[in-house]
Amino acid sequence: MTNDVSSFGLRSILSVVASVALFFIGSCKKGDPIEMLSPPPTSQALQKYWTLPNFSLTERSGQVVGLSDLLGKVWVADFIYTTCPGPCPILTGRLSELQKAVGGEAGVRLVSISTDPDNDTPETLKAYADRFKAGPHWLFLTGNKDGIYALAREGFKLPIAAAAAAGEAIVHSTRLVLVDKTGAVRGFYDGAADVPSQGLVSDIRRLLEEK
Repeated sequence: MTNDVSSFGLRSILSVVASVALFFIGSCKKGDPIEMLSPPPTSQALQKYWTLPNFSLTERSGQVVGLSDLLGKVWVADFIYTTCPGPCPILTGRLSELQKAVGGEAGVRLVSISTDPDNDTPETLKAYADRFKAGPHWLFLTGNKDGIYALAREGFKLPIAAAAAAGEAIVHSTRLVLVDKTGAVRGFYDGAADVPSQGLVSDIRRLLEEK
């Protein structure tokens, strides 16, 4: 009796399978196009926020660098200072990761701007850059304090405040800012978080492909 039931169950399963197969054979005639799953839509274009104002700062090499020198390049900027007791080494470490990922690209620049220009001379910035093995495509800029603070607030629209007293920390943003070939701000990223997980590397490559 058990064998009869098992045999009946097997015949039922085979019958269902055959019916399903016949249905698909009949509905997909020779010559009919086969509908493939469409790839997921590409992510939307990166928003264009605003264009940065021109600036004139001094690189650790002594060369004067302005916005015009970065036109045609995709770049990532951050604000740091060499005696920063907290987040600045983390930010610089993130840019060091970016340097490994995209630093060899001719069209990419990394730009670290000092928030303590009175102490961060080109020589001081050079020593700091050497600690992080910064290459020629990674710029470390210093200059007039009022100009840098205005650039942070009005250009990048990031908060910044001088130290309240000697020995206290300078308050500044820990954001990394992505800038396109025209000098327009295109994205903000958490400098204290893992860079690849935020898509920054892929966003840089997307901007490199923009005409």
